[in-house]
Amino acid sequence: MKICVFLLFAGLLDAVLTNLGIEYGIIKEGNPIMKQVIELGWVYFYMIKIILPLVLIGLFYLRPLKGRIRTLLTAAGVLYFSVLAYHLVWILLYLNTTG
Repeated sequence: MKICVFLLFAGLLDAVLTNLGIEYGIIKEGNPIMKQVIELGWVYFYMIKIILPLVLIGLFYLRPLKGRIRTLLTAAGVLYFSVLAYHLVWILLYLNTTG
């Protein structure tokens, strides 16, 4: 269950940091699908970032940490951890160049 909570938190943090980075002109969205979603509106972007982890949490309750669900949760956790590390790097680089 801890991985599910991490995924929800990481998804929200990723959404907020991406939103701030784009709004301040620090970064550009690298995912072409999410770029199109952002062009439709930030509300849709946040909805996706919230709904996808909730779907994984639902799958967890249907089949708790068995087989493919466990692999999917682990892969999503590693991916989000990597994305958050990337956000940390660009934030530090931005602060270093503006400070």
